[in-house]
Amino acid sequence: MKPPQMIIFGFLSVILIGSILLALPISDQNDQATSYIDSLFMAVSATCVTGLAVVNTAEHWNLFGQVAILVMVEVGGLGFMSFLVLLLKMGGQHSSFKSKMLIRDAYNFTSIKGGAKLVKSIVKLSLWIQAIGAVLLSFDFIPRFGLEKGVWYSIFHAISAHSNAGFDLFDNSLFQFRDDPYVLVIMSLLILSGSFGFIVWFDLLAIKRRHRITLHTRLALTMTAALVVTGTVLYSLLNVRSYNGHLLNYLAQNFFLSITPRSGGFSFGDYNVSSYASLVLTMILMFIGGTSGSTAGGVKTTTFGVLLLNIKTIFGNKEKTIYHERRLSRRTISRVYEIIFMYLAIIFTSSFVLLITEHLPRNNGIEYVFFEVISALATVGLSLGLTPDLTDIGKIIIMLLMFIGRIGVMTVIYAASRPAKIDEDLIQYPDEEIIVG
Repeated sequence: MKPPQMIIFGFLSVILIGSILLALPISDQNDQATSYIDSLFMAVSATCVTGLAVVNTAEHWNLFGQVAILVMVEVGGLGFMSFLVLLLKMGGQHSSFKSKMLIRDAYNFTSIKGGAKLVKSIVKLSLWIQAIGAVLLSFDFIPRFGLEKGVWYSIFHAISAHSNAGFDLFDNSLFQFRDDPYVLVIMSLLILSGSFGFIVWFDLLAIKRRHRITLHTRLALTMTAALVVTGTVLYSLLNVRSYNGHLLNYLAQNFFLSITPRSGGFSFGDYNVSSYASLVLTMILMFIGGTSGSTAGGVKTTTFGVLLLNIKTIFGNKEKTIYHERRLSRRTISRVYEIIFMYLAIIFTSSFVLLITEHLPRNNGIEYVFFEVISALATVGLSLGLTPDLTDIGKIIIMLLMFIGRIGVMTVIYAASRPAKIDEDLIQYPDEEIIVG
């Protein structure tokens, strides 16, 4: 199999094992077997670090089921290749050339050099961030829920937040913490740490030795900062009527709102009562997502950044797209438009089918479906309430969207494509103009 096909096969294997475990009575609070379609949906959502759920995670699953979901979240967030590399190392084996190719494709590395060492560092870094997050959350959770439950809740939500999974063990996500700026900020920072991308993290950690950062990291950090600041300001303006005089809490809420749509999936309120402007802003942030090579979904911050740079070039009537004295290749720009077009095509096609198969509650428009579709494809996990009421066809469509969103649209295309029999670079065709625009 080609590397993209092996990546898909690996994720499918994790999903299959996880769905079987969740379907067993030992995973249910009442010792009853869960329908396989619901178990499969939850396994896909956990492995694809999305967070959409057809059953309540806290009420339906017992400790065994919750641990199974958490393991799938960890494997899905770090990528199954991480665990494969660790097993090879523990067995004293060296990575083959094919496994190095898999590592490169799975984490969007530009080279196969040092891939196994980077993967080990990825696991260490993620575990350290999750451990620090769990300790910080425990200062609030242990006094609130007691020692045993507080420790478990701290570990579960630190892993879920850093992996951008969105799964929680509370009845209404983070509703009970809406007036707790400490928890909201910690969860926001954990989500942000997971959405940065491993390449960005290693670039930042090596800055003292290299005395520079790559163009990818510079653009990723610039776009992330711009999105967080812009999102916080816009949400603060849109939600000004809810301001109750507590400035710190108000800023923490809107800071959280600007981060969680970018693949976090947690919420502290009902999006059904949000204004249309807030919903549109949330869908835009979900569509953009996190950074390439991270646990987040969406078209990615760097993709959106290159799009803006190229649009600026077009309006400036210039030939070359320049960023920090570096010219972006035509291949990179072409791929940006391919990715965005594919995402939009999938969103509109899936929404059209769901508008036919699903029942929309009274007083709900097409945003009820579009919100769900973008959330699934961008592996966010936010919902206006459609998920629990999905038909079997709807569940299958949402599962496919979550899977495509986690694997990546281009990876799926490369896995399904056949190699060209003739090298097209050897063939030259005459040019002819087509009027566009």
